[in-house]
Amino acid sequence: MTVVSRWPSLTVALADRTSPARSFIQERFGRWQDLQARYRESVGSLTVPGGQANAGTIGSAFDWMVRFTAHPRPDLRLALLGVRVPPVRQAVHELALMLGYPDSDDSGSVGTAQFSGPVAGSEADHQLLARACWALALLTDLYRVGPTPGSPLMALAPRSITAEKLLDLASPAAVEELWALRASAEQALLPALAARRGAWALGPTFAGSSLMNADADLIAAGLLLELKTGLGSKRRDGTRRSSLEAPIIMQLLGYVLLDFSDEFAIDAIGVYNGRYAHLATWRLSELLSELAGRSVDVKEERAAFHDLLASGSA
Repeated sequence: MTVVSRWPSLTVALADRTSPARSFIQERFGRWQDLQARYRESVGSLTVPGGQANAGTIGSAFDWMVRFTAHPRPDLRLALLGVRVPPVRQAVHELALMLGYPDSDDSGSVGTAQFSGPVAGSEADHQLLARACWALALLTDLYRVGPTPGSPLMALAPRSITAEKLLDLASPAAVEELWALRASAEQALLPALAARRGAWALGPTFAGSSLMNADADLIAAGLLLELKTGLGSKRRDGTRRSSLEAPIIMQLLGYVLLDFSDEFAIDAIGVYNGRYAHLATWRLSELLSELAGRSVDVKEERAAFHDLLASGSA
């Protein structure tokens, strides 16, 4: 008998306090207060303040920017998933050509999702790359959350969209902020990733993604990394501080559990906040034991999570 899953995406499930998937993670790995306290103490000052650009789009665009620093031609399929109008898809392919992608790909994909890393990133013109990342972010958000009132994409006639029109959606303020975040990442993030040699994956999905839609940001030789650009909360004196929110912890744990077959051999997880130039990583086995308050068998936990999702009872 074929099991039809009725589960929402991982992100949506974790935001629902009544979700069995959220309860599974929270009940088994909910001792994260000490971890959060250590994280707060380790983060320095805000280095890239927010500007006039849309904060949500900046986050998605920074994700794309990091992908282009990790590989010269990252897979663009995520930006194409929400696009159903042929001219828009053609515009994305034109954009890919401008960024140095080959003219055709017999596999039907656009770019590389998994590779042996690290490798050199894109050598595309800085302005072009930043504007392209902004356009790809808008298209990615179209897939993830659907048409959003106020999105610059909504002001374009779909059948007249070209690569140039997509590039024009990025304001000078957005480009400037993206490059400030990239410059920060080149100092605080990229050297740490470059030390990790092995199998890399950009925007990876997991065996469990067929039951619960989920795609992570980056896996670098066993390090599962979440990229953030949140400004953080305000202190009484008006300054900002970054914190490790429970949803981020649960999201990373969800990715680990969804890797049913251990395809990515995840042995560490981490969070990088580009606005604070702060990278925090933890060995997976030690972190799971701390959060669970007991010794953890990852294989058993994945099997139990699989059984929950396979039941189809969202």
